[in-house]
Amino acid sequence: MREGAIALAGGRALAFCEWGDAGGSPVVLFHGSPGSRLFCPDDDATRDAGVRLVTFDRPGYGLSAPRPDRRLLDTADDVAALLDHLAIDRCAVIGWSGGGPFAVATAYALAERVTHLSVVSAPGPLDEVPDAWERLGEYRRPTAEMARREPARSVRAIARHMGPFLEDPVSFLGRNDPVLRGAAYPMLVAQVTEATRQGAGGIAADLVAMWCNWGFTLADVDTPARVFHGALDPNNGSDARCYGENMPNASLTVWDDTGHLGVIVHWSGLLAAAVATAGGV
Repeated sequence: MREGAIALAGGRALAFCEWGDAGGSPVVLFHGSPGSRLFCPDDDATRDAGVRLVTFDRPGYGLSAPRPDRRLLDTADDVAALLDHLAIDRCAVIGWSGGGPFAVATAYALAERVTHLSVVSAPGPLDEVPDAWERLGEYRRPTAEMARREPARSVRAIARHMGPFLEDPVSFLGRNDPVLRGAAYPMLVAQVTEATRQGAGGIAADLVAMWCNWGFTLADVDTPARVFHGALDPNNGSDARCYGENMPNASLTVWDDTGHLGVIVHWSGLLAAAVATAGGV
């Protein structure tokens, strides 16, 4: 692992890591919500795939400074600056779970630089997934509605609610997935613990950005794309179908053997798909 940080316009810090083959095909991985730059499903498999994997802390997570009033498309600016710093012209992107919408937004905004998009076990846009608003339920729907009127207030409300979870960050990972009993468990614990270093501001800003209007539609994202979903995952099934049906160059794969942490089990396959589409750039 190679670790560093860059200063963005205005002096805001963005922390990142590199994994795998330093001379390999570049792939940027977007961590979950919450998550951090320490999220790498398998460093050895990454190296074996000939991939130079880049991970980074979104604002408010880990060592990356918060970005007030953050919106989904703002992430593309940070990724562009990071790619420039690392002398990477073009890359593939993979977004897992809460990182999926940010990867999609980056593929849309940086279409000339993103060669491939993988969306893994990720929520979709509230305005396009047919049952998305209903699935929020009576508990979360008012906060999502408030996010569209008063985003800063919604961020504060979510951060307050998440406060008790910070005492046990591992609880964000769930309890029953068999992947949590495997070799990736120490990495998963480390990355989610690092995610909450600054408190709950990162996840609160992520949720508000996802709940607000994305600034584009899925039909606008014409990057070659693969959508992956675990059949044992009780969440995001309709989101996966929505991605697969509405992004014009996307296909959907459902893994029968995994749940939400299928990204760990199928990591080598995800990398192979990304590199094949990217043409080894």
